[in-house]
Amino acid sequence: MTRDELLAARTAAWADGERAALAAIVAALRPSAHHLGDALDWIEDIAARDGVQAASILDRAELRAALAASGSAPDRWKRWKDALRRLRYPRLAAREREFAAAVRALGLGRNVAIAAPPAFEGGGLTITIRAKTQDELGTTLDRFAAAHAAGALARLFALLD
Repeated sequence: MTRDELLAARTAAWADGERAALAAIVAALRPSAHHLGDALDWIEDIAARDGVQAASILDRAELRAALAASGSAPDRWKRWKDALRRLRYPRLAAREREFAAAVRALGLGRNVAIAAPPAFEGGGLTITIRAKTQDELGTTLDRFAAAHAAGALARLFALLD
């Protein structure tokens, strides 16, 4: 099914203004039919959960900001879809923000990246350490060991449960 066919089929019951608002977003950001289908699923889920019409979802400030942002259409679509995902999954989004804040609070520097498993499901942390020199690696490992000894990593593991 093409993007236009999907749009017509999935929004047939929507009010004209709602269809026009989504059509303008689709025209500006040009998502694939697959990605548009995901977005429509999330819009329907949010509407059902919150008891609102699609127009009120599409008019949310975070979605308008992503649409108006600079960058290519694919980049703006990614930001728009990420904003919609946060609206659809607010508890998951809050957990992701809390995890990111906990990682920043460790103060391990730019050489260490710590990632949770997707959707915080099944798996442990992924820790990536980048170093250009042996001394840089030693300093990073010392910081990491100090954070571990202080129990600072416990918050990250608690967020996985």
